[in-house]
Amino acid sequence: MRDLILRVTLITAAGACVVAGILTAASRAPWTLVLLRSAVAFVVVLAIGFGCSLILMRTALRRHYEQARAVEASRRLRGNR
Repeated sequence: MRDLILRVTLITAAGACVVAGILTAASRAPWTLVLLRSAVAFVVVLAIGFGCSLILMRTALRRHYEQARAVEASRRLRGNR
């Protein structure tokens, strides 16, 4: 799951970098500005993807531990019979 989120984030960040670069170059901006805007777009999308991955992984871990807790409780109940 984590690898999938990482791949999607990197692909999206690279796409944002390319789009920002093309749009900036189309406005006949200097190459330093093109590179700067592309880098900023890459970093912003990467940061958003990292934040989303943290939230998704936290949710997945919480569900995993809740299921383990439920199974453990049901085993205890069966043992007391």
